[in-house]
Amino acid sequence: MPEVKFCGLTRAHDAAVAASLHANYAGVVFAGGPRLVDARVAREVFGALDGTPVQRVGVFAGQTPDEILRLADETVLHVIQLHGGATLEVVLTLRERFAGTLWAAVGIDGAVIPAALSELVELSGRVDAVVLDTAVRGRSGGTGLTFDWETLAPGLRRVRRGVRIVVAGGLRPSNVVRAVLLLAPDVVDVSSGVETAPGIKDPGLMRAFAAAVAAGARSREE
Repeated sequence: MPEVKFCGLTRAHDAAVAASLHANYAGVVFAGGPRLVDARVAREVFGALDGTPVQRVGVFAGQTPDEILRLADETVLHVIQLHGGATLEVVLTLRERFAGTLWAAVGIDGAVIPAALSELVELSGRVDAVVLDTAVRGRSGGTGLTFDWETLAPGLRRVRRGVRIVVAGGLRPSNVVRAVLLLAPDVVDVSSGVETAPGIKDPGLMRAFAAAVAAGARSREE
């Protein structure tokens, strides 16, 4: 069964709901946009996870390794998730200096799927997981849009070679089963698809998403 990550959290209450649903990851955004939080708010959000096995994820884009590591330390992150086309130098620096798990995003644009697959191969072995997210005008993450799962799926099966795959971008309760069936992700990552407003999660949608992921996993097994 794919692991579940609820991202873009801005409230401790929503993190508590994620924990109650046995989510594997809870994420906050340090990368800008309407869900941006600072270290103080992130600590409040993550405080709701104390005593649970839910792993804390920070999403970054454009910061220096020193800035990323400072925030990771201040908020006790388990996972650093890099967006914004992080350079190989940044990836390798964090790989050396961060004791936790490192994820890096690959932006998927329908016109350049071969390039995205090449980038995935390049990252394999250097990070613990590759996040496949929708790219819009060069920006990946936070778009609320899906990418072309059908076109990507055959190439993904050829190149994944054991690397963990996180699927993000436009997931919601109504479509995550299809994503699970087509892409067989290790992790599904949802943000806007379970919200009533940016950063404000809906507990009912969160429950529906978790239930849909489980249903998709059962369908794959059958």
